Amino acid sequence: MAPSFNSPKQELEQGICGQHGWSSSYFQAPSSRWCVEVRWGVGPRNGRVFVSDDVSDGASKAGVKKGHAAAATVAIAGLRDIVYAANSRQNLTIVEAFGAQFDHTCFVTSGLEGWAKLWEINPTEVFIDVEGNQVTPPVLVQVCVPFRVFGEQHDRSLCLLEVPNSSRARRDPGVSEDMNRLLGDPKITKVFCDGTSGADRRSLGVVDSDNYVDLEDIASSLVGATGVRRGLARIMNLAWPNPEVRVAKDTRDKQSVLFFAAIEQGKKPRPKELDEIPNRIRRYAAMDAWCTMTAYRGLRQQAQHEGLLMTD
Repeated sequence: MAPSFNSPKQELEQGICGQHGWSSSYFQAPSSRWCVEVRWGVGPRNGRVFVSDDVSDGASKAGVKKGHAAAATVAIAGLRDIVYAANSRQNLTIVEAFGAQFDHTCFVTSGLEGWAKLWEINPTEVFIDVEGNQVTPPVLVQVCVPFRVFGEQHDRSLCLLEVPNSSRARRDPGVSEDMNRLLGDPKITKVFCDGTSGADRRSLGVVDSDNYVDLEDIASSLVGATGVRRGLARIMNLAWPNPEVRVAKDTRDKQSVLFFAAIEQGKKPRPKELDEIPNRIRRYAAMDAWCTMTAYRGLRQQAQHEGLLMTD
């Protein structure tokens, strides 16, 4: 059954923009007519301003409400073909859309050997995801780093997995000395997809001086802000637009979510070693960090193509 909405503005923001990770911004033109700009991608080609005939008083709450509703009504009609095209794409989960590429290009590692390889790469940017971020220390930390292989056209990447252990740490999150060094190095940019909650960063004790950026903030700077966080899947669609495929969060696969949630809730013992986490769940977790890297690079490519500065 199709969802019902209380107003045209709610339909535009929740039923259209919220579903796809698009942004909407309302304003009054110099003529006092109410307008809304909707952006569905990076750059001026991927957006449009819809102008209504309403000139309600912008100084009153009732006037703003009426003006927003009028502008949203025009936008809904004007976006019909664009929304139809977006909804007609094949829905694939992140694993379905990018799993083969991840398996082919990403080397998953851990421990001292993994850290030695990471430091050999000498990264200036790393891409971090955290599982079990509602407890301290977190349950699992994933760090992805791109690197070049001589003679190959495309980059490969290394994804290091670490199970924090509070007994061996100087930092609160209980991570290894190598992880401490990485998180605290101001010369290395740490990229998260964390949103307003900041749960991943908080679980690792990352502060502003540790030099981090967030994909949610970058996406907002390029495509416009949204009322709720976009999430990694929607950001991937913005970073790598595909006329045939729309990437969606896998709502069917609850195994990974339930695994870490059970640990956070104390229903399952915390793993002490990486091999206590099933292979399938490790792969799923590693892909989150890899997708953070892939989305970041896609957004940067989109920004460069449009001549835009990518800011956080």
